[in-house]
Amino acid sequence: MIYSGWLRTWDRCRQNHETHLLPAPALTIHYSELDHDLRPYAREDWEHYRENKAPETEPENTMNMWHNMYEAWRMAPPGLDCYVRNRYDIIFHGVINFADYEMTPNRVYIPTGSDYREGVNDQFAFGSYTAMEAYFDVYYDHERHFAKGRMFHSESYLHWTLKDRGIEIVRIAQTNEIVR
Repeated sequence: MIYSGWLRTWDRCRQNHETHLLPAPALTIHYSELDHDLRPYAREDWEHYRENKAPETEPENTMNMWHNMYEAWRMAPPGLDCYVRNRYDIIFHGVINFADYEMTPNRVYIPTGSDYREGVNDQFAFGSYTAMEAYFDVYYDHERHFAKGRMFHSESYLHWTLKDRGIEIVRIAQTNEIVR
């Protein structure tokens, strides 16, 4: 289980994760403000994205999210059965049993909903090491997407990263929500 970001409502969500995400993870990686420096990007690293961005998107926030996700991913060792990208501040409305899903190198599982601007839900996903490595590579692909004229937007860029890398997106009948 790979967590990244701000702990905001972690105390309210932790028990939900323990009862709804099965089996319990063999390894949990935390990349939060308590144990890492979640420093913001320099303005020159993201300011140019304002030229072609979705109105609701703040490039600095998106770049921070991708950076934190990627740094957490780098801490994950290869060789486990399943890799899960999760936020601290979401709850699930049903059980996900990872053993029910085939972990192939070209498939990522993402819940239905929370898709915006022809993108895919960027709050939760799981798959094999190879598939999730491609998922987390959105951190490196953003410049290429922007250079192709694609509007800067988190969910859209995630969709393009997975598509460009040949990763099949399998939607699962599960919903989650952010707890603020």
